[in-house]
Amino acid sequence: MTIDRGAPVRTHRGGEAVGTDAAWPGQPTAVEAGLRLDLTYAAFCETHQPAWHALALTRIGSQGDAALVVEAVKADLARCWPQVLRFEEPAAYAWRLVTRHVADWVAAEEPVEVEAVTFAAVIGAFKQVASGLLHSEADEVRLYAAILELPDRQRDVVILRYLLGLHSKVIAAYLGRPVATVHSNLRHARERLARRLGVRELPDDGDGL
Repeated sequence: MTIDRGAPVRTHRGGEAVGTDAAWPGQPTAVEAGLRLDLTYAAFCETHQPAWHALALTRIGSQGDAALVVEAVKADLARCWPQVLRFEEPAAYAWRLVTRHVADWVAAEEPVEVEAVTFAAVIGAFKQVASGLLHSEADEVRLYAAILELPDRQRDVVILRYLLGLHSKVIAAYLGRPVATVHSNLRHARERLARRLGVRELPDDGDGL
């Protein structure tokens, strides 16, 4: 999907049922089935949108642009929602959509310009993993840059863990990876960030939870 960068945020419906209102006794009509799809789609988006927005915001740097990316993802999901429900891990499919949209946006907008409010929010969340290590604005800029430079698999885990505080099992469901892989990605990410900050290691805040 091509994102209209000047478009207002819109709402979407989760697919449409095909057929007439006639149904066998006890079976839902097409209208009823469509309403159920809409409710399922809305609940799914409400549950997962904070994670989509966190990734888009961290990488894009703009609240408005991140919102446009999230709406594009929701529109893509709405168009194929009945099919999405057949996937074993719908959340992992949605996450792949988010990462693709974000990557396309970043590729078209480089260099990324981070809004001050976004910078403050992201750094504030990550201070828990860099406690006592950020002594100046230059240190904070270096940390943010280091997060953006992480390999995709490590950066996604870091954002979900430290920006949103998600449990490792939840992160694994988002990314469609085993929990052990999430732990490994997080460990390697912390090692990379520590090297970038010039310290031996970053504090372990209990990422195995």
